[in-house]
Amino acid sequence: MPRDTLLLAVALALGVLAVGLHAQPFDYPSGRPSTSWANTDASLTHHVTFMDGSVARAALLRLNPAGFGPSYAFGFFCTNHGTAAGAGPCNDFLLAVAVVYCNSGALMTSVVAGIPQVVWSANRARPVGEGATVQFTPAGDLVLKATDGTLVWSAGTAGKSVAGISINSDGNLVMVDGTNRTVWQSFDHPTDTLLVGQSLRQGARLTANTSAVNWSESRLYLTVADDSLSAYVDAKPPQRYYHLGFTKAAGAYATYTNGSLTVFAPPAAPLTTVQLPAVGAGTVQYMRLEYDGHLRLYEWRPARWAPVFDVLRLFPDDCAFPTVCGAYGVCTDMQCSCPDAANFRPVDFRRPNRGCVPAAAPASCATPRRAQRLVSLPGLAYFNDHATGLRTLERVSEGACKKACLDDCKCMAAQFIYGADAGDGFCYLQSEVFSLETSLPEVVHYNSTMHLKVQATRTSARII
Repeated sequence: MPRDTLLLAVALALGVLAVGLHAQPFDYPSGRPSTSWANTDASLTHHVTFMDGSVARAALLRLNPAGFGPSYAFGFFCTNHGTAAGAGPCNDFLLAVAVVYCNSGALMTSVVAGIPQVVWSANRARPVGEGATVQFTPAGDLVLKATDGTLVWSAGTAGKSVAGISINSDGNLVMVDGTNRTVWQSFDHPTDTLLVGQSLRQGARLTANTSAVNWSESRLYLTVADDSLSAYVDAKPPQRYYHLGFTKAAGAYATYTNGSLTVFAPPAAPLTTVQLPAVGAGTVQYMRLEYDGHLRLYEWRPARWAPVFDVLRLFPDDCAFPTVCGAYGVCTDMQCSCPDAANFRPVDFRRPNRGCVPAAAPASCATPRRAQRLVSLPGLAYFNDHATGLRTLERVSEGACKKACLDDCKCMAAQFIYGADAGDGFCYLQSEVFSLETSLPEVVHYNSTMHLKVQATRTSARII
């Protein structure tokens, strides 16, 4: 063969090889029944320990369509990890979908800035340890078992003709039958996070984590009703701290799209929209309800995760978030204190945002009425939406408001608000006390006094 012809043949062969290598898929996004994965480094060879102590062990991985960057993985992810290098090994794991940063070979990298971002989990209240297993059973169910074989979680899809499982490019973990019909998907079971393209339907909730290192459910949640998108603290009754109303529509749902959070009436008529920053090309964005009550938008830009938007805007300011200063804590210009030094003390003097407790034991329905009193605090207000309190009294005096609270054993506090006439106001009874806030009458255009129920001492008891 002539030399030039030989060189051309070699070049063509190398070109074909290069194209083949470039086109080779390095990710592994799908699985079939009769597959199991164990939570060990030996079983899941694609695993990384990050600088903050967190661990990612991928069972399925969908590489970013750009070929590298923030990508979605399904597998085991460490929880309750330390906040700094050397804080100790991880012991608790979630079976979860998380965003991990990958290079062009689908290897998880960026061990300092690319900490896995969990966006869905199966077992947030029951973390598992080393050696736990997830089985994609022959019957088509996805089952998580602890190290000792105890059942922790199941998708409940056995006998539903499930033929495969995959993690999609939008982060949705999906199980399909032989006709590619969706049988189960993580998008239908949100935890604390929404991804672009995901909907929050009536009956579903986003529920915040208890803390930055505790993934169990807290009392803060976001939900859609047929007339509003609302956020609550779970109490009896629930206390609402955010409300976005719209024309009543049965089956209304909220969808997180690129650039908006929109509430629709079925099948797809928009009712109201919150504008959001658009997702940058080649990156990933997610929305998380966090333990402080904020609904924050995060995006990978360009080499770290950053909050880019706070979705819930409260009036008059961020002191209106329900746990900003803990129970009985007072928020003033985002600084926390106790409402009255003579009657309340901090839970932790070094951490004012941990809240306060009454100096005497809190009152309850077991406390005789003669042993109860009210601590009156002019200039303080409360976050709870006036429509979701324990009870409302209109056009009453402050004395009548205080008596109503003392007469109701379920009332732990009463907010009295009024304009020019303190004898003609509105009274809102509360069943539980979370964070209080300094009133801003020049902004809200009314005066507010909080009356907090406590047990009376022998020297200070007074009955209305």
